Amino acid sequence: MDIEGINKRHFLKYNMQNRMEHDLSSRLVKYENCILHIEVASGAKWKKPPYKTALKIAKNWKDIHPELKEALGAKIFILDSKDDYPNQGPEIKIKYKKGILFNYWNKN
Repeated sequence: MDIEGINKRHFLKYNMQNRMEHDLSSRLVKYENCILHIEVASGAKWKKPPYKTALKIAKNWKDIHPELKEALGAKIFILDSKDDYPNQGPEIKIKYKKGILFNYWNKN
């Protein structure tokens, strides 16, 4: 699977708009065993809690990209804002880790 191609398409169609309007961006890190691995960076404008952010981002990636329609779940890594640590340097820290199972929410 062409992860870079999917990320590029996502960036051009959706990520730029989300960055400007909501101060939120995401990228697919890998797709393995039908599980999406997604990094999310949110800024000061984004006010939703981590679990809602994770669900929104995971569903968005699955619904938008045909290659990812068969995904069963997602691991979402919400990154720490650089504003919290201005002298931190280039190291990126994960603030939250969330897991989503898509079929779990669709049970009757």
